[in-house]
Amino acid sequence: MRYVLIVCYDFPRISAAGVIRTYQFAKSLPDFGWQPVILTAQVPDENQEESIEISDGKLSCPKITAAPSRLTVPVRADHRTARESDEPSRVKGNGYITTGFARFAVPDGKIGWLVPAVKRGSKIARDLPIEACLSVSPRPTAHLVAYRLARRLNIPWVADFTLPWSDAYWLPGRPHLIESLDKKLEKLVVQSAQRVTVAYPEIGRNLGVRYGRTIADKITVLPTGFDGDLFTKHRTSAPAQFTVVYPGNHFCEEGRGGEYFLRAIDEWLDLNPGLEEKVEFVFIGKRDESLLRHRRNMAHPKVVRVEPLTSHRACVQALRVSHMCVVNTVGDRIPAKVYECMRAGKSILALTEAGSDLEQMLRNYSMGVAVPPQDIAGIKDVLESVFQQSCKATFDPKEADRYPRMPSSRCSAKTLARIFDSLLTESA
Repeated sequence: MRYVLIVCYDFPRISAAGVIRTYQFAKSLPDFGWQPVILTAQVPDENQEESIEISDGKLSCPKITAAPSRLTVPVRADHRTARESDEPSRVKGNGYITTGFARFAVPDGKIGWLVPAVKRGSKIARDLPIEACLSVSPRPTAHLVAYRLARRLNIPWVADFTLPWSDAYWLPGRPHLIESLDKKLEKLVVQSAQRVTVAYPEIGRNLGVRYGRTIADKITVLPTGFDGDLFTKHRTSAPAQFTVVYPGNHFCEEGRGGEYFLRAIDEWLDLNPGLEEKVEFVFIGKRDESLLRHRRNMAHPKVVRVEPLTSHRACVQALRVSHMCVVNTVGDRIPAKVYECMRAGKSILALTEAGSDLEQMLRNYSMGVAVPPQDIAGIKDVLESVFQQSCKATFDPKEADRYPRMPSSRCSAKTLARIFDSLLTESA
């Protein structure tokens, strides 16, 4: 068994992007000859209610904490909604800091973690025979930690992008100097890493365009996929109400057009008044203030239920017992949840523009339909069609096994292990 150090700032907090991906890699890598060791900034005993290990099972690998520096900017800059308010917020150990400072953070506001993480990673390598390194963003600071460690330990390194970095859609409007510095750091990472893996094709295409063919040739697309273990138990019968689930975050984030979906619900129910007691739309994820605001302005708000952030396993169970899943996205991003919706054998409504990667992917999925987010009439037609089908269909417990060949996290971990193997062979 060979050891790989995985650098993920937010592990095991389910509320952070990249954590499910890290968990699923770490869970399957030992089956392919690689024992992971996770380096994180989070203390295992804190935020237990948000730990993916509580719901999905304990990983049989070391999880080691490098305490973050107090000099970090304590705000999330992963999405535009995180930067909308300029109200000061109090953060333990940092006093009052304005969230607007996030737009000046390079690369992500956690750069103060670099030094303690490199020190901790070096100590880990003295205790264990680390032979490779994997850094997982959207905390790009993780890539800088891995860059320093890989050079210090003389080991191969793979930089994994769960989300885009310098060209993220939520970052426009930053000062030119900040944007330029961010791109220089990104270029350093993709040029220095022996391989680059990305969660969906758009990230890889954009990196190749910015930094040339040499970079493009070392990029591999590794979908986050689904964890097969979450689909082994028989699901319960579908609920009495026609249930549509959105199993993700930021539904009404700027640029997604989620408000048009809520308008479509209102118009659909206006045409079918008797349906109000028979349908329910469930949104699962982090608190979405825009979603709550738009719900308050609906004519039929009681059909929309907004759940708090829940465990990964509970979220998967909710979509498994639903009649239909909704995913929405910006540009050519492919939400990781779509793989779980497909694995569950669900009807899927994707709110995405024609020709997008998501729309093209769903062409090969017989129960998927893509509609532009602003197409209220198209959304109503899909809701009506799936509702009518649900009234006629009988529950089949084998339905969840109709699509076993969709991308799984195990397949992605196997590919990642092969990348590590080839890098060691190249360096021998």
